[in-house]
Amino acid sequence: MRRTLLLFLCVGIFLSCEGVFTTSLVEWAQRDPSQLNRAQKINFAQEALASGDRDSMEKAYDALKDTSDPTLQPLAAELAVGAAGVKDALSTVLGKVAAGSSEDEIKTALQEAFESFSEKDLTLIMEASALLTSAESGGGTITADQYFITGVGLLVVALNDAGGDVTQIDTSTGAGQKAIDFLTKAKDQFAPDSEAAKLLNDFSGYF
Repeated sequence: MRRTLLLFLCVGIFLSCEGVFTTSLVEWAQRDPSQLNRAQKINFAQEALASGDRDSMEKAYDALKDTSDPTLQPLAAELAVGAAGVKDALSTVLGKVAAGSSEDEIKTALQEAFESFSEKDLTLIMEASALLTSAESGGGTITADQYFITGVGLLVVALNDAGGDVTQIDTSTGAGQKAIDFLTKAKDQFAPDSEAAKLLNDFSGYF
């Protein structure tokens, strides 16, 4: 189970596919994503995620963000956090979580990464949160990694709400509360005694 967690935490997991998808992404980008049919939008979204290219993920997100389909909303949410650069900006944080680093080390890494996020990035993260919440209400299937990466992103939003002071993150309300909710749901998809569940439980407990 720990191996599973490490795999979806690996920041470079999609980058190895970049060369394979570059040509088709260029072809997609030359078309208006809003004019694609459902299957084409999904294909574009999957290729954008696989490429790791933030601009492509944002275009794919724009094509899907207004969907009311709970089966597509988790994909749209994943595109939003990808376009926000959560995995790239928080690579050190994610690595420390996977390694079981201390609370101080993880909080320091989060604090250091905070400055790289723009207001636009924070808005994308909040939109991803809303999409996952809507998908939950509609019976959509949300993976552990979708819950996890959005939850980590929401910690950045909560850090912004706290004035950029990691020691002042409030997890009793707003984005902080939702972050812990999502991180808990990610943890609950693993066996209670698994290493992945333990790592996620420890991480959530730091906030």
